[in-house]
Amino acid sequence: MENTNSDTRYLIVAFDGLRPDMVNDDLTPNLAALCRTGSHCTDSRAVFPTLTRVNQASLITGCHPARHGMVANKFMEAAVGGYLNTADFDALSRADEVLDGILTAPSLGEILHGAGLELAVIGCGTPGGNRLMHHRAEAVGSLNISLHGVEKSAAPGAAQALVEAHGPIPKSTLPNHAQINWVIEAYMQQVASNRDPAVTILWFSDPDTPFHYRGIESPEAADSIRHADAALGRLLDWRRDSGRENSLQIVAMSDHGHVATHGEPLALDEKLAAAGFEMSPDLGAGEANLVPGTVASLYARDAAVQARLVDWLQTQPWCGPIFARAMENGALPRGTLPLSDANLDHPRAGDIVLTLHRDDHAPNGGLAGRCLHDEPDIPTGCGMHGGLSSHEINTVLAFSGSQFGNGARVTTPSGIIDILPTVLHGLGLDPGSVDGRILHEVFQDHDGGSLKAERISSAAEAGPHYRQGLAVDRVGDSRYLAHGARHDAPPIE
Repeated sequence: MENTNSDTRYLIVAFDGLRPDMVNDDLTPNLAALCRTGSHCTDSRAVFPTLTRVNQASLITGCHPARHGMVANKFMEAAVGGYLNTADFDALSRADEVLDGILTAPSLGEILHGAGLELAVIGCGTPGGNRLMHHRAEAVGSLNISLHGVEKSAAPGAAQALVEAHGPIPKSTLPNHAQINWVIEAYMQQVASNRDPAVTILWFSDPDTPFHYRGIESPEAADSIRHADAALGRLLDWRRDSGRENSLQIVAMSDHGHVATHGEPLALDEKLAAAGFEMSPDLGAGEANLVPGTVASLYARDAAVQARLVDWLQTQPWCGPIFARAMENGALPRGTLPLSDANLDHPRAGDIVLTLHRDDHAPNGGLAGRCLHDEPDIPTGCGMHGGLSSHEINTVLAFSGSQFGNGARVTTPSGIIDILPTVLHGLGLDPGSVDGRILHEVFQDHDGGSLKAERISSAAEAGPHYRQGLAVDRVGDSRYLAHGARHDAPPIE
């Protein structure tokens, strides 16, 4: 489809952390209706690790981490002296400057600017994540405002002008009602008319934050979902009432799901030290460097150290799937899967990447999914993500507007990597070489045919005590992770 309508605009509305099995007429009536009346991708997937900044980078590049380089929320980068926390606005800004661009793939803002168009970003997630979604905003004269403040915005001049026009940014709360209201109202009352960007991303911090700190099935989580859904409803009403039904296309999405944490943080750094490994926080020092988490990265270039680490990890009941970089001799450590299987083979990725064990138990009798974790600031029983369970990988994705089918159901695997090429196609632009695909099936002028998915399964084992597997669906040239697990792990207790 070649769209010659220069009035076409796209609005991407992101519900951070929302599981698709929580979309229903009671909790999310507006989103549920949009899924029914628009084009609904019923098998949409995140990329791995199922972390926010990783998937934000995939949203705005159409690529897996192996291409865009955002390999985790926290990782080692030699050019900035080692450890980088991408939630930290100042640290990410320094890295962006030193590296002449934190991403190693072209981003949506850059692509649109090259076509004479603008990407605007308004969000109340982390300041680093907001910056990442249009890290070149100031250089190209675009709007990128974080509700953490003008000083934490990638385009402070444009951010200040918006605050002066619309009013002060409210303080964040849990749930974050006032800030989500500010996000949508600033867009509807100021940005849509005064800047008229070709694409706007509105990023809601909820329900992710209540999931993390109150629990997936908590009253606060339900309240946050209902409010975020009501905000979507206001946007849909405004589109109708302002005469934008033919021009404004809306994409509703989430970036990952959640599972419930179980038990106390593992303190993986202490376990490694107690096992005799010489660990160091400084990149290149000691035998290995650890970036902990429910998805952990180990940096260890020496083949003998890699092999020892993997052998030890595989004896630990809390260890889940393990991916590894080929050792100096070109071989993988025994029982591991290559980083490339997880679309994670970027120089910044750990030499060993592991997830902690997960299961499908429903701890409260409702939503399934638990994980062991290494996150001291997350209360036990509250939400976490990053791993390879389907509860973390499966995401919300639906399209609404004059370009899209009415009540279309796309059951073929799709994902966050497909949003950029699909949006660019809807604007009449060539997405170029990306990992995602144009979702032709969602458009109104689609001929009704569909692509077939091919399931690819890989497995590795290290004797009788460690077996793991990974399932990936391939559609054309695009790959979508389905799930991964350690098969012989003892039950979580």
